[in-house]
Amino acid sequence: MTVGGVRIGRPAEGWLTLALVTGLAVIVAWAVDDPRWVNGKGQLTDVLAVCAVGGVAVGFLGPKVGWGRWTSHLMGAVMAGLLLPILAGWTLVPGASPGAAFVFTASGTIDAYLDIAWRNYRFTDQEIHYVLVLGGLIWGTGQFASYAVFGHRRPLNAVVVMGLVLVVNMALTSRDQDELAYLVAFTAGSLFLLIGMHAFDERSTWIRRRIGDPATISSMYLRGGTVFIVLALVGSMALTQRAASSPLEGAWEGVGRNLVSFGESISRLLPMGGALRPIGGVQFGQDARISDTWITDAGVAFSATVPAAAEGLKWRAATYDSFELNAWGQSFLSTIHVDGGQPILAGTADEPKEAMSLPVTVTVRPAAYEQGLLLAPGGPVTVDQGTNVSVTGNDGWFAAADLERGSDAYTVESRVLKLDETQQLLTGHRLEAAGTSYPAEIRALYTEVPDGAIGPDAQELLDKILARADTTNPYRLAAWMQDYFQNTKDFTYDNDLTNDPSCSASAVECFARIKRGYCLHYASTMAILLRAANPVNPIPTRLVQGFLPAKAVNGVETVENRNAHAWVEVYFPGYGWIPFDPTGGGVGQPTVIAEGPALPSALPSPSGSAGPDLPDPTRRRDGTLPDAPSAGVTGGGAGDRSLFIVLTVLLAIVVVTIAFAAWLRGPRGDVSPDAAWMSMSRAASRFGFGPRPTQTVYEYASSLGDLVPVAKADLQTVAQAKVETTYAGVRLGGARLDAVRDATRRLRISLLRLLFRRPRKGRPR
Repeated sequence: MTVGGVRIGRPAEGWLTLALVTGLAVIVAWAVDDPRWVNGKGQLTDVLAVCAVGGVAVGFLGPKVGWGRWTSHLMGAVMAGLLLPILAGWTLVPGASPGAAFVFTASGTIDAYLDIAWRNYRFTDQEIHYVLVLGGLIWGTGQFASYAVFGHRRPLNAVVVMGLVLVVNMALTSRDQDELAYLVAFTAGSLFLLIGMHAFDERSTWIRRRIGDPATISSMYLRGGTVFIVLALVGSMALTQRAASSPLEGAWEGVGRNLVSFGESISRLLPMGGALRPIGGVQFGQDARISDTWITDAGVAFSATVPAAAEGLKWRAATYDSFELNAWGQSFLSTIHVDGGQPILAGTADEPKEAMSLPVTVTVRPAAYEQGLLLAPGGPVTVDQGTNVSVTGNDGWFAAADLERGSDAYTVESRVLKLDETQQLLTGHRLEAAGTSYPAEIRALYTEVPDGAIGPDAQELLDKILARADTTNPYRLAAWMQDYFQNTKDFTYDNDLTNDPSCSASAVECFARIKRGYCLHYASTMAILLRAANPVNPIPTRLVQGFLPAKAVNGVETVENRNAHAWVEVYFPGYGWIPFDPTGGGVGQPTVIAEGPALPSALPSPSGSAGPDLPDPTRRRDGTLPDAPSAGVTGGGAGDRSLFIVLTVLLAIVVVTIAFAAWLRGPRGDVSPDAAWMSMSRAASRFGFGPRPTQTVYEYASSLGDLVPVAKADLQTVAQAKVETTYAGVRLGGARLDAVRDATRRLRISLLRLLFRRPRKGRPR
């Protein structure tokens, strides 16, 4: 074989060594391909084996043609940069020309970047960049391993690097038994490679020193090594068959909350395939992604001591307002620190109503559930440790509550809805008569149906439901829809959809099309169809995640990870959020509401800010969080200072790049004060400094100005324009709008300083 004018004959290490290195790289590629990392679509990662062979070829040819280490790796990087986009493009557009495949990959990768970094999408529906990244990982691993063997003559380095990729892939997924075969094959190949290279080194030494027959030592090593490998594999397989646990059972037990928070923060950048093993047990982050699998782990998540009144009630962890085709998210968040023993939701729109609820007190003892989000039946009132409460919107709708000592046992007082017919408060007839006088913020936050959420199959399902239910009354339609999904044979509960035909549409459209799914599919479909049932007056809904209850034994519930669940809450004026559970297959626990006596036509008065005439947002609402020191807006997760020091240089580069990009994409033309205010508050919210429910426009701008003094003048400009146009009806123009636009552009950069002022959890500012 001739490469670049250099003739390459039989390698000194032997063709068997090359075959072993190639085989090991291909095994790693197959192992990464098997979990279907790219959104459950296995065909998109079938190309990884080709990438592995390409990387091994470069690592082999480099030292054979006389290239040095850096030259070999540079040439490999160039070849990968040219070939990988073509190979990735062919996975989605088979048969395309190389040039067209390259362009397809490039455009898809750019769109993915724009979706996340510029368009502010929570997730991207692009997939090609995942294929490109995985292909680069496998190519680079194969190239490094091959050069380590043929360039450095260090096979152990090759085995360690490839083995690390294999084990990490195995540790991240719950497909232990499927990955075990790859681990066994890799182990056998690695042992043969190490023995073969050791025999090669010994043979070279004998030849150099001219002692005896080199073939003798090679034969002895290979025969003895083969016997050892066979016995070791047979013994290990026998032990594996007798083992009671999975190979990597408990790999993530005891992991710190910082790692859990870090995993949540980067989850938006990762694909949804792989049957991902949850790090730190079940997690309910700011995003609820709808993947192809649901949790089936029988390990204990937590135990709880509950009174009789709380037995059989769901454990609520987090709520979500924004649907983004294949995920739910929490938007417009602000975080308020509350000391232990103080009312958690006092002064917010989701403060539990005593007249319609009963108090219960439970003690929760976390086990595998290490995330630290408060679990409570119904609406939480107080907890015996400090809490960072996340609320959505200006009125303060409950999103989640993060405990300062999440791994410790805690006692929480909450209030659960009175659904007993004897109470005559929450009855079917009362909810039917609740009307549709929704607060403006409820409409803005909880009724949006994004483009693409409902396709032809979902629309057909909605039309069928409306025709059969024969009503558009919010309560009657929600109750009918819950019963339909619970009891119909049209849909099948399935917590593993990896073997179903791939569907690239929204989760609602896919569920309506393939008619299979788990709780997130049922709940998402019901929530979005309710929002879309009446385009003129949509029904407000939100998704809830938490746990189904376990059977209480002597007043103690032991809740397993597989009890993790999702359901729907529907808003009714005057009554608040009422839960509905549409999940079928005998899994969900539907809400049963007594009909009660018929009511006259008079409608109940909406409570709180539910009236059609909204209060002036520049004034404080009655009631503030008691004894909450400075009611400071706090950030998301606790930072690891040592990690911060290590990443300082990289972070500085990223910040400068983002600042420059933000300046370049600054607003062009006229910018309305409302748009400028929204842009500024969103930017601050990303760093954990969103507006508190009780703050006026000027108060919020002043608090940000205290944190970033250099931005104080620009914040005042935007705040004054916002108040004048929104509440005084002033129409600005000319120089005033120019000033708002310029201030907004400068704020895009100056507010980046909030990143370095982000407080640690439990330390309110």
